[in-house]
Amino acid sequence: MASQRGGSVVVVGSCNMDMVTRAPRFPSAGEHLIATAFGTYLGGKGANQAIAAARAGASVAMVGRVGSDAFGTQMVVALAEAGIAVDAVAVDEGAPTGNASIWLDASGENRLLIFAGANGRVSPSDIRKQRVTIGAASVLLAQLEVPIDAIYEACTAARAAGVRVVLNAAPASPLPADLWTLIDVLVVNQTEAVALGGDIDAVHSSRVLVSKGVGTVVVTLGGAGCIVMPDINSDPIAISSFPVRSVVDTTGAGDAFCGAFAASLASGASVIDAARVGNAAGSLAVEVLGAIPSMPTLEQIQRRLQGR
Repeated sequence: MASQRGGSVVVVGSCNMDMVTRAPRFPSAGEHLIATAFGTYLGGKGANQAIAAARAGASVAMVGRVGSDAFGTQMVVALAEAGIAVDAVAVDEGAPTGNASIWLDASGENRLLIFAGANGRVSPSDIRKQRVTIGAASVLLAQLEVPIDAIYEACTAARAAGVRVVLNAAPASPLPADLWTLIDVLVVNQTEAVALGGDIDAVHSSRVLVSKGVGTVVVTLGGAGCIVMPDINSDPIAISSFPVRSVVDTTGAGDAFCGAFAASLASGASVIDAARVGNAAGSLAVEVLGAIPSMPTLEQIQRRLQGR
């Protein structure tokens, strides 16, 4: 069950430098609070999910933009070292590499501010240059940290080539009406499900999202696992979570889920089995500080699936 290697994933998304500050709690407005730790980590939902998919056994290509700065160079090197094809990661002379300012409290919960930088300049033209790469993949995996017109172009190209489309609608934002029907699997957390579906109940919202034309909706529930809504008339299928040794940092757990989920789908797994793999990956990710450092390997995922 998704423990095999194989399958190819193209990721269209963001590349960031994460600047992570840890403190016992989050400061109140106007309060000066002494931090206990600080570090910089490569991140961005696109890069996180690309590395998660690669570590979970998929052959991965990344489509995105970085600045012509030290952060951008570090990102391209890290992606390449992870075995990811980086030919489609453009170096933008007109904008810096995107970055995220992340606060962590003692429980591992986070607060984020994201600056798009070069991510905000990913364009439909960038996507059209990669139609062959997208068309050769098993799965297209995208998020919403790059412009929606580029995402729409990528999903259109994938659908035309018969490539499965997985969209992680994060951060939640309105989608064009004709994009919904291009999505085979929509992955959202509870907050995003409510924001996009318009109902305070995540299950009801997931039904609304399926009614818009999405093939399947997966709602991640943090430590409670996830639910899969296969169609508007079915009851949601609950997929259990895995025990966590210690929550160190929740940043990137959703990305670990999405990357491993896409890799599993690309290897031929069902959505249900892929969701179990995603849950295992997410449970491993919260045990490690930093986004990209926390993306688990295929072997780690297999051990977690086996209860070890």
